[in-house]
Amino acid sequence: MRLKRPEPAGDSEANLIPLINVVFLLLIFFMLAGRLAPTEPIALEPLRSDSPQGARAAPLVVLVDRAGRIRLNGEPLDDTTLAGRIAEILADGPRRIQIKADAALDALRLVALLEQLRAAGAEEVDLLTLARGG
Repeated sequence: MRLKRPEPAGDSEANLIPLINVVFLLLIFFMLAGRLAPTEPIALEPLRSDSPQGARAAPLVVLVDRAGRIRLNGEPLDDTTLAGRIAEILADGPRRIQIKADAALDALRLVALLEQLRAAGAEEVDLLTLARGG
């Protein structure tokens, strides 16, 4: 019995097209699946909470790291400057404020910050946390 040998494909580029398509699709997938949100300017370990309530959208974000350094919408501020800046912003009308604090931050420091915000005229303040186990 005599079998015919398969003839070699004459067009080697045609064999690469499916591979190029797969690589291109993987590239698009990883570009879309990648992190779309900007990272915070300082490293934070978020607080944890048993409350199922989600965070509401807020234009003012106060970041507090474990050393107590404060940033308002990414701008570094000290305690006295923060109170003045918040009072300035709230003079235009009531706005919601979100606080993202590091889990290692001293609780008394956080309470003092909340008192400063209340004294500056803040009415709605959200303390952002992560659900326990998540």
